[in-house]
Amino acid sequence: MNLRDPSILANDPLLRRVWDQLERPAGCRVTGGYVRDRLLGRPSNDLDLTIEATAEQAGRPARRLARALGVRAHLFGTDPHRIWRIETSALKVELWPLGRLTADQDICRRDFSCNALSWELPNGPLVDLVGGMNDLSRGRLRAISRANLESDPVRLLRAPRFLAQLPNFDLDDETRSWIRELGPSLRAAPRERVGQELLTLLRGPAASLGITECLRLGLFGPASPAADRIDVEWITAHHRAADRLAIRHHAGGTAAPQKGGRHCGAGVPPARTTLGVGDDAARLAYLIRGWGIPTDRELAPYAWARSDREAALTAARELDVALSTVDSPAADRREFAWRAGSAFPTVIALASAVDPGHLGWQRWSRQWSRNPATLEDPHSLLTGGEIAEITGIDPGPDLGEVVRGLLRAQVRGEVRTPGGARRWLLARYAGSRRCL
Repeated sequence: MNLRDPSILANDPLLRRVWDQLERPAGCRVTGGYVRDRLLGRPSNDLDLTIEATAEQAGRPARRLARALGVRAHLFGTDPHRIWRIETSALKVELWPLGRLTADQDICRRDFSCNALSWELPNGPLVDLVGGMNDLSRGRLRAISRANLESDPVRLLRAPRFLAQLPNFDLDDETRSWIRELGPSLRAAPRERVGQELLTLLRGPAASLGITECLRLGLFGPASPAADRIDVEWITAHHRAADRLAIRHHAGGTAAPQKGGRHCGAGVPPARTTLGVGDDAARLAYLIRGWGIPTDRELAPYAWARSDREAALTAARELDVALSTVDSPAADRREFAWRAGSAFPTVIALASAVDPGHLGWQRWSRQWSRNPATLEDPHSLLTGGEIAEITGIDPGPDLGEVVRGLLRAQVRGEVRTPGGARRWLLARYAGSRRCL
């Protein structure tokens, strides 16, 4: 694999600007994914910086950078793992105070060799203590040590996550063995961190490879709310859907092939709908369906955005109905869209990724896009009081069912005017106590 000359980091405009805005602290290095990606010729806006200082001392440059970017710096974690995070819509910077550690000690405690390269700001040199450059050039993902993986079980998930992001890489055999041995320890890892790793994996251009590796490494179960409910058969049958859902996260429009010609989404058409759905919701819907559709309570600890989680859960639940309804009459399709509500775009994004060859998704999308409000939250033709007066049903659950039934008829096009709504009610409740 051809790597760029490390000297490009000396002229990297982002590194120069950030270092200047930190007011040029001594003993500051950039490490991790940014160095790896720049040497591979990949764009990145995620900076991991280490600084030879305590958390309190690092607070001064962190706040200076945050002010320059128009945001606030936030301190996370507990000693000895406290970090300063500065984040904008275009840039994420994490400043890691080393405390009593040296920069070289910090390198040796990291997860994978390709993430253990560091560049001393501003002019270098590149520091490689664990053979990271050799592994990068060979396209090899290799853990620095078993102990480093064991110290933080979330690191186990980073292997399939990196393979989803770097589809031309292969996992080192010894590292694979360590991960399989340590896999059960992932059950005890914080779910919010597990959730972030899985979401990042699903955003990768080779998401299906990441999911497949999770299964091969024995991580999919320990990462899920309930391993006994995982639908391996469904995941295996629809693994390419993960790539279709990931495509929209990447400018290239298609996922990259794996090394050696193994298909990993190259040339796979993207989902055929663009309804403004949050892409993460559709990706999570795929994961939730593969997990056997856990409850919302089981999913909450993963700390995904609530709106994404709720839409994803609805989409996973409604997927099979969507697949069987896509060729149904227009009235049935309108009713399904109404029942799915605001999650409907997520349902269609997932369904069209699972069954990308079906042209019905285009038709259904147009049907929704013409006037989504009339399907998502239609305005009732009659008030609740009017419906109670016509039917003779007192306010309560029974009347609520009648109101919903009238809305269903309205969505299906069976009722179009207040007069039609009255006639519809009279035809069904002619014998009610107060029926007019």
